Amino acid sequence: MLWQKLTKAALLGTENNQLEELTLLRLAALGVDIHQESPLLLANGISLLSQMRKAGFQLVDFQGEMPVAAAKALSHTPKALHLLHLMLTGPHGDVLPEYLGLLKEAGKTLPASELPALLGQKEVQTTWQEVEPLLGEDGHWLLRQHPEWSKLLEDPTQYNWQTGSRQERLKMLTFWRKQSPKFALELIQSTWESETPNEKAAFLAILQTNLSLGDAPFLEACLNDKRKEVRQVAAVLLAKIPDSALTVRMEARAAQVLTIHNNCLQVNLPEEPDEAAQRDGIQKLALDWHGGTKASNLGQLVSRINPIYWETLFKIPPFEIVAIFQKSDWWQTLRQALVAAIVFHRETKWAGLFAEQLLKDTSITYTSIPQLDAMLELLPSGDAHRLATLQLNENTELPTHYSIPYYLLLGNGADWPNELSLLIINKFRKEIYKDYRQFWQMQHLQEWLKLLGLRCNPNLYDQLQTGWTNTDVQWRYWEKPVEEMLARVLFRLELRKELGLILQ
Repeated sequence: MLWQKLTKAALLGTENNQLEELTLLRLAALGVDIHQESPLLLANGISLLSQMRKAGFQLVDFQGEMPVAAAKALSHTPKALHLLHLMLTGPHGDVLPEYLGLLKEAGKTLPASELPALLGQKEVQTTWQEVEPLLGEDGHWLLRQHPEWSKLLEDPTQYNWQTGSRQERLKMLTFWRKQSPKFALELIQSTWESETPNEKAAFLAILQTNLSLGDAPFLEACLNDKRKEVRQVAAVLLAKIPDSALTVRMEARAAQVLTIHNNCLQVNLPEEPDEAAQRDGIQKLALDWHGGTKASNLGQLVSRINPIYWETLFKIPPFEIVAIFQKSDWWQTLRQALVAAIVFHRETKWAGLFAEQLLKDTSITYTSIPQLDAMLELLPSGDAHRLATLQLNENTELPTHYSIPYYLLLGNGADWPNELSLLIINKFRKEIYKDYRQFWQMQHLQEWLKLLGLRCNPNLYDQLQTGWTNTDVQWRYWEKPVEEMLARVLFRLELRKELGLILQ
C-alpha cells in the first residue's frame, strides 16, 4: 500500500498530491527524513522502497564498523578509464591482454572502479598471478571487502595441510612450490600413503613448477604405484628432468631404435614395448599415433626425448638430422614426434629450426600436425617475424589463416616490425581489387586484417588509413572490415598515449 501511495504522488506531483500523515509516519519508521522538501522526500522514499522490493525483505541498519577507506589511486586519466571500460564492455575486448602488458610497462595500477568488470574476464581469471601485482592499494582493499574476491588474496601459508580442503591444499602446494620446492615435496610425502589416486595425480602435477633432479627419487618410486594415472604423471615429469634415471633409460632406448648409416635412418623397433618401457610411460598403443603399434611406440619414445640429444647421439648439425629423418619411411610419425618433443621440453632453438624446415612445405597447415601451433608460440618474436616475412615475400598472395605464417604471428603478442605490417597491408590491397575472385574466396583476408589491427605498431595509423581506392567495385565488400581495423589501431594508439607510453 505504501508503494502505491508513493507512486501516485510521483505521477500526480507533490504540489497536487500531498502525502498523508500515516504515509509520512511509515516512511519515518523506515528511516526516511520526513522533514526534507517534498520532492526529495518522495525520491528518497521511492528509492528505499524499490530496493526493499527487489531484496524481498526490509533492510536493516548496519551495526558493525565500516572499514577504513583506501587511498584513491590516480594512475588513470578519465579518458584512460573510458578506454578500459570499452575493453571490458564494448567492442575492444581483444585488446585487454595488450592493455595488461602496457599497464606493467607504464608502472601503473589497475583502477579499482573497473575491478568488478575486470574480474569477470577470462583473461584475468586464467592469468591471476600476473594480474594481481597490478592491483594498487585501493584494488587490494576492494577485494578484501568481497567474500568471494577476498579468496584471491588468501595467504596459503595459513592453511592446514592435514585438515585443509582439496582446493586449499592445492593452493598451498602451488605457493610453496614457487617459494620452497623442497618443502612442497615434503608436504606431499607426509600424507602420500593415505591420499586417493586422484589426489596423488593432482599433487604430482604441481611438481612441474621448479622441477629438479631433487624430485626424481620420489617420482621414480611413483612409477611403481598401483594406479595408472599416478604412474603416467610421474613418468611425464621424470622425462622433463634432464639427468633423471628415466631420461637416461629413454635415451638408451632411442640409441638402439634409431641409427644412421650412410646418411640413411634405420629404425629398429620391437613389436611392442617391453615391461620396462611400459613402466617408463610408453603404452602398447596410444591413440594419438597412427600407423599401428610400432608407429605408436616410435612416436611416444621420440616425443619424450629432448631434440638436443639427437645432436649428441649423431654428432651432426640439427638441419642435417631433420633432412635425414625426412627421407625415412617413418617421417610422418617422426615429424609429429619432433613437434611434440619441442613443445614438451620447450626447446626454442629447435622450434625455430623446425619451423623454418616446415615452411618449405606449403601444403602444411597448423592442423596438419598436432601441437604445431604450440610449437610456433615458442619462437622468440624476432624469429617469428623474420620467418613470416620471408615466407610472405616468397608468395604473391596472402596465405590462408590456417597457414604456418599466420600462426607464427597469431601466437606472438609483440608488435610487428613496420616492414612486416606494410608488407601485409600492401598484399591485402592488391588482392581485394582483383575482379576475377569472388568475395567468399578472399574471406581469409578478413582474418589477416583483424590480426593486423591487433599486432601492427599503432603509430602506423596515418599510413594505414591512406591509399584506399574507394571507387573500386570491390570496395563495398571491404569498407567495413577496413574501418574496423583502423578503429582498432586508433584505439590502441590512444590507449598508449593515455598510459604515457612513448611510441617508437
